Amino acid sequence: IVGNNDSKVYDGTEHKVTGYTVVSISNKLYKESDFSFSGTAEAKRTEAGTTYMGLKEEHFKNKNANFSKVIFNVTDGYMEITPVADEVVVTIAGNNASAVYDGEEHVVTGYEVTEISNVLYTKDNFSFSGNAEAKRTAVGKTDMGLTAANFKNESANFSNVTFAVTDGYMEITPA
Repeated sequence: IVGNNDSKVYDGTEHKVTGYTVVSISNKLYKESDFSFSGTAEAKRTEAGTTYMGLKEEHFKNKNANFSKVIFNVTDGYMEITPVADEVVVTIAGNNASAVYDGEEHVVTGYEVTEISNVLYTKDNFSFSGNAEAKRTAVGKTDMGLTAANFKNESANFSNVTFAVTDGYMEITPA
């Protein structure tokens, strides 16, 4: 007996596989109607990974008194969700500001996600490490130093994520 299985690419929805297949019976007198099944032959999954049905030999019971020893060789079924392989591009722009020179330090912080190429990928699917900040007192421009290396994909549902980053800056213009 082999549990049914299926594989789908992550699409944000739950997928399910049910049932099992009797691949072979070693005695031509023994039929599929000669045994019962007491388990649940079902596996559901939404996120990337594999969920097994949990099919076991003890879920199958011989009902035919003409056979004293029946062995059920069981292979578990499963539902597999694979990550999206297509490239997802996350476009990020560092914030910027300008001020007229006044002898005071000026600071700009943060960044904005301006576009994500796949609607299933969200801001919650990546992390940021670093300091999205630029400070300046004198005339000139100071960059934040944001790069793609500051951002990391945290979702197992997407295997090919690229971060397109425009650096932010603080600019001081002459008085």
